[in-house]
Amino acid sequence: MSDDAMLVAQGVRKQYFRKGRDAARYFDAVRSTDVTLRRGELLELVGRSGSGKTTLLSMLAGLLTPTDGTVMFEGRDLYALDDAELSRVRNEHFGVVPQGQTPLADLTVLQNVCLPHCLYRDPGDVESRALGLLESLGIAELSECYPAELSGGEMRRMAIARALVCEPDVVFADEPTGDLDDENTRVVLQALRDVADAGAAVLLVTHEQSAASYADRTLRLSASQR
Repeated sequence: MSDDAMLVAQGVRKQYFRKGRDAARYFDAVRSTDVTLRRGELLELVGRSGSGKTTLLSMLAGLLTPTDGTVMFEGRDLYALDDAELSRVRNEHFGVVPQGQTPLADLTVLQNVCLPHCLYRDPGDVESRALGLLESLGIAELSECYPAELSGGEMRRMAIARALVCEPDVVFADEPTGDLDDENTRVVLQALRDVADAGAAVLLVTHEQSAASYADRTLRLSASQR
């Protein structure tokens, strides 16, 4: 592993079993793929819908066990860790912006953003950091609102703040601009660029054409990899 390589995946593959009308068969959601995420770099992951982008991101983020291959984070094989160890690594080192909406309905926006920080750490001044992130994403005035009061784009920005609140070493962002207008798309892409410039590794799954100007490298998944 090179000095700037933070996470290295080798030969990761995800295979599923599916019953069809005529016969049951195995299929590869992601064929054997190598990926390196480096400090200070934003890697853009692109490809058509169904090409396996979210599946690959989930394997790299420690959320989905590969059928084959290894995912090494700072010398540790993620999938050789037990559940408690893996959960702690994800909380302390990874920030994930999921494609769907995953807030806790009974918590305010601010509480949702602060929650990951409170799992293993003293609360400290996390609220001030969370408010700063909400401000940078243009939704600080919604900090005391509940998720049901937000639009899809506002919930998306809340999820981004939540992913960044623990100052992760690696950020996995799955279509983080999907619900946003052009102005807020630029805000989010610049926020991810800033995180990379501060030393984190960022993996951005996107269909957004303008994202390429923020990225250092692009990895394309195609139908030939399925």
